[in-house]
Amino acid sequence: MSVRFVYFDLGNVLIRFSVHRMISQLVAVTEKSETEVRSMLFDYQRYRSYEIGEASTEEFLSEVYKSLQPQEPNRDDLIHAINDVFWANDPILPIARKLAKLDVPRGILSNTNPLHWSYLETAFPRIWDFFPRHKLASFQVKALKPFPEIYKIAFEEAKTELPDLLPNEVLLIDDLEDNVKAAQEFGFQAIHYVEFEPFLEEYKKTGLPVPSRYKDQLEE
Repeated sequence: MSVRFVYFDLGNVLIRFSVHRMISQLVAVTEKSETEVRSMLFDYQRYRSYEIGEASTEEFLSEVYKSLQPQEPNRDDLIHAINDVFWANDPILPIARKLAKLDVPRGILSNTNPLHWSYLETAFPRIWDFFPRHKLASFQVKALKPFPEIYKIAFEEAKTELPDLLPNEVLLIDDLEDNVKAAQEFGFQAIHYVEFEPFLEEYKKTGLPVPSRYKDQLEE
């Protein structure tokens, strides 16, 4: 079964991140306990509304500040604590670079919020350059993985480049098992990314281009 279009997740696929680091930084900035910070930041309805585009950054931060009363930390320090938690997932980047060099149709499909999206675009321009088209963020399309609507949107987006594309010709690479299962139920192929070596073995089976350094590694 051939793959003609590849979607990469951002978090823990193209770019690693640390929730623990975020919490620690927010504890330092807000002078709240770890429990209070988790409640403040990850209140389900508040965070989900932000990721799905129902709340703006200003609305999200306003709610966060209400939770922090009577403290009012510096806004820039607060945003820095939320954003400075990412680093490139270097092992997978040669694959993204290879697909870009060969102009294999590809995109990003990510559950994320405007603060993180804007930061990542600026902080990791080389990764952004691998994906000149088809960058879909949950807050932009107002849909979240693993719900079916986002896969429908992603499929229609991919078809703008390949009008005759079929669902089973799309591959999603994602770090969450629920997202992978939902993509497969929609009709996509999918690889659950946890560690690079097992991922590489599964990726090779797709027939997509493999960087030469990894071909040698697989043959050892």
